[in-house]
Amino acid sequence: MNGGRGRAPGAGSPMLTSCSSQKICSWIVSWCLALQHLAVQSSLLCIFHLLLLPTLPQEPPHAQTTSKLLARSLFACGISTALQTTLGSRLPLVQIPSFEYLVPAMVLSSHLSPSASTDRNGTAMASTCLVPHCRDTGSWADSLQEVSGAVLISGLIQLVLGVSGVCGWAVRHCGPMVLAPSLSIIGLSAYKEAAFFCSTNWGVALLLVLLAVTFSQHLQSCRLPFCAWPHAWEGSTDYSAPTLRTFSVLLPFAGVCIVCAILSYFHIPWELLDVTMAQLSWANSTFNAPWIHIPYAGEWRWPLLTPRALAVGIAMAISCSMNSVGCYVLCRRLLRVPRLPPHACNRGLCTEGLGSLLAGLLGTPGGTASSIANTCATGLTQAGSRLSVQVSALLCMVLGMSPRLAGLLTHIPLAVHGGVLCVTYAVAVGTGISYFQYTDIDSGRNIFIVGFAMFMALLVPRWFSTALAPLATGWVPLDLLFLSVLMAPVFLTGFLSFFLDHTVSGTLEERGLLSEQPWKARAADYHLHGESGEASQAYRPPTGLRRLLPSSCKAFLCCFLCPRSEEEEEGSCATEEGTAALGEGTHLLPKLSSGELQPAIRPSQTDMPA
Repeated sequence: MNGGRGRAPGAGSPMLTSCSSQKICSWIVSWCLALQHLAVQSSLLCIFHLLLLPTLPQEPPHAQTTSKLLARSLFACGISTALQTTLGSRLPLVQIPSFEYLVPAMVLSSHLSPSASTDRNGTAMASTCLVPHCRDTGSWADSLQEVSGAVLISGLIQLVLGVSGVCGWAVRHCGPMVLAPSLSIIGLSAYKEAAFFCSTNWGVALLLVLLAVTFSQHLQSCRLPFCAWPHAWEGSTDYSAPTLRTFSVLLPFAGVCIVCAILSYFHIPWELLDVTMAQLSWANSTFNAPWIHIPYAGEWRWPLLTPRALAVGIAMAISCSMNSVGCYVLCRRLLRVPRLPPHACNRGLCTEGLGSLLAGLLGTPGGTASSIANTCATGLTQAGSRLSVQVSALLCMVLGMSPRLAGLLTHIPLAVHGGVLCVTYAVAVGTGISYFQYTDIDSGRNIFIVGFAMFMALLVPRWFSTALAPLATGWVPLDLLFLSVLMAPVFLTGFLSFFLDHTVSGTLEERGLLSEQPWKARAADYHLHGESGEASQAYRPPTGLRRLLPSSCKAFLCCFLCPRSEEEEEGSCATEEGTAALGEGTHLLPKLSSGELQPAIRPSQTDMPA
């Protein structure tokens, strides 16, 4: 009689069973997407260290030291990613040491060790020294200590730029004529590195590129019965999903690595053993590194602050800030989320500054910046989730506390790194070109601005890298500052396009500044979270933090980090048209929590509920 007493109503019902399976499936997908982010992030980290370490004085350090160095970078990137997605811009952005840190660090290392000077391709330059009065420190640790000091200074400057509101001001004044060439040159600037790593084995690189293109483009509508995927509208559920497109980076990456491992196991030669592989001799003994080692500040001595480090740090901060702003714009366009408000951009740059401060204190040679490659991978797979990026941040911190596990990343074939660059950075180029549709591209004014900015951004770095005479102003720190800034394509493109767009006379229609009105009119056509009210709150800080901010936001130090009013928040969150065309795909993940950023993809006609 009382057998049913104590049983929850509806327990065991098909509805609850379906909800439980959906939650389990969503967590599985989140972890797989996190592994996909980690794969791309690992490639960028390895590329950064492989290009930088050979330029330091003497030979690369011992295997254990190098594994610890890579682990420290992973640990700092994991913490910075968690801060970015929680307290920063709230966009699903992965943090890495970007190429904008690499160029100034190599300029500084070439000054400290003239005999080891190489360009971003790892090839010898025409001149052994880019600035006068080069000196050889003779110590790898001392050089790394000064580079870490430059990273620390760049973090402080980024923090100041974010708190003062300069970053948000710049975003508000960047129109399509600035964004189009800047995003395009960000993607094109990586072609040398892509060709350099692909050249180790073009067969492996082309296999990865072919699989990624096939999965993401030709088979993007191929739906496999993987598990039940809930839609974000009307609670409907689909029992198939575009699995190949969703994991169009992870599956080729893992598949090619497995093939290469099998070939190596059977001693089948497949990779060219050139001077680059000789530089990787330290990667063959990484298994001697400790399993557990928690990094802490000052373990490898404190960062060295010198006038040279100050100059290079300023250059790092300027270039990385411009790269990060471009990454914010790229991410929100690919995911079709509301337009980035100034306070979110300021918070994002502040968190990156904190991450660079941590990286400098840990002794790493690069700070943290938003990853263009991971953002492009998100756009390529059309699967954006804040939770998956936070899970990848957790995995980074775990790898960062295990130098031996981090050392395994050095065994990824070099051609795989090149293939990842080819697939991801191509999306940045295409996204930049897509911004031209909002301008009058037939205007002679616009043709000159775009052509001049992009051409000079490619010419000037090449000019300085092959110059027979070094840059000389009479003061070495000033030489390093000018050289570090002028060899960054993103700075040249952004500065020239911004300056010319605001000084050369042109109508608002020519500049593409009237195209925001159609975006506002079409804002209701897109399925961001299923509810337009939640879409406008995508960039707001977490609820718990917002309760602590009202009094702090009245102070000057925080006034640019918070929305000043609900009206301004809604007015600045106009949604622009995204890159996914009608009929491309569906939402992949359910709403896991309040404010969770979901894949902003409009459902196809066949996926709409009857």
